[in-house]
Amino acid sequence: MNLAIVTNILTPYRIPLFAAMRKRVDRLHILLMAEREENRDWTLGVVPFEHEVLPGFHIKPPAAGVSLHINYGAMRALRRIKPDAVLSGGFTPASAAAWLYCRLHRRPFIGWGELNRQDVARSSILKRGLRRVMTTWSDGTVASSSEAREVFAHYGARPERILTWIMPIDVEFFHAGAAAWRNSDWFHAERVRYPGPILLSIGRVAAGKGYRELFAIYEAVIRERPDVSLLIAGDGPERAGHEAFVRSRGWTNVHFLGFRQADEVTKYLALADLFVFHTLGDPFGAVLSEAMAAELPVVSSIYAAATSDLVQEGLTGFCIDPKDADASANTILKVLARTPGERTAMGRAAYARVKQYDIDTSADEIVRFVALLSRSGRPKGKEQQLGVF
Repeated sequence: MNLAIVTNILTPYRIPLFAAMRKRVDRLHILLMAEREENRDWTLGVVPFEHEVLPGFHIKPPAAGVSLHINYGAMRALRRIKPDAVLSGGFTPASAAAWLYCRLHRRPFIGWGELNRQDVARSSILKRGLRRVMTTWSDGTVASSSEAREVFAHYGARPERILTWIMPIDVEFFHAGAAAWRNSDWFHAERVRYPGPILLSIGRVAAGKGYRELFAIYEAVIRERPDVSLLIAGDGPERAGHEAFVRSRGWTNVHFLGFRQADEVTKYLALADLFVFHTLGDPFGAVLSEAMAAELPVVSSIYAAATSDLVQEGLTGFCIDPKDADASANTILKVLARTPGERTAMGRAAYARVKQYDIDTSADEIVRFVALLSRSGRPKGKEQQLGVF
């Protein structure tokens, strides 16, 4: 099978998946809308598959975190590639051109995305209309969460043609990396610097990510456990303001680590006692998967789509509403009060949960789904609600 994928940029968590998919098809070609986004500082390294950036221009609205990508040339590129099927993320001009190409050339078009309910509520009538047309007239859909499945169905996707498959990450990279750091001299030297348990937050320090809520939660936690430290790995436009707030509160156990590449992230996943995902809205939340892959106990926001799919209450983690600081703090304190053996068991259960969506398994399922659509126009055999509890 000759497969084309249209996506915005290459990311560290997509490259291993695309590389695995490349091994399972005759040819894979990635069409990108941009080299990178303004709010991402990832180092990608070697990219082991064909890819190209479509020509276009990029407009950044004043309130937006990233630019809108207005690309042209997608139709020309697809005519050159002659794919048997197109897998496309989003509803951009490049995606719309790919959809039109598939309609004109009678090739399967499969939408792929991390949509959530908040996205529907905030979209204009024009955007909702475009999404409904493209989704209704797609040949299939890969939904990266149960919530995304609901949204695709809302836009007209046929349930029997939706593959629900949790957003894959390189689970073993984070699992092995964290394990190695836990056994290192660095770990033992670093751990003694902190007076008590360590909470870890990873993410962009920007509006909507729940940092004010995190600090309210932390304040409630240290009323009971003043020895608890908080590490924040990430950067963004609100970092300076939050650092000033922390200084004003006199919190000496809160540390801003700045942006960290994936290999450094594993160090802090190893170091921490609990991962806190406090977002106020996230179409998925790959950092939750990364923490669970590292066998780290987690408490996760109900406003992240990943939470409902990955967090089994009391088994693989706990759910919190970051807007309720006292209840969230009580949940954190409850986890910290567990014995080391109980926290270890929770971390192992979390790892077992995300391991189901490791790279190789995910590549198998997604390629199988696309191949069935390419051959028959309709998937057969397995029920297409794979990956849902």
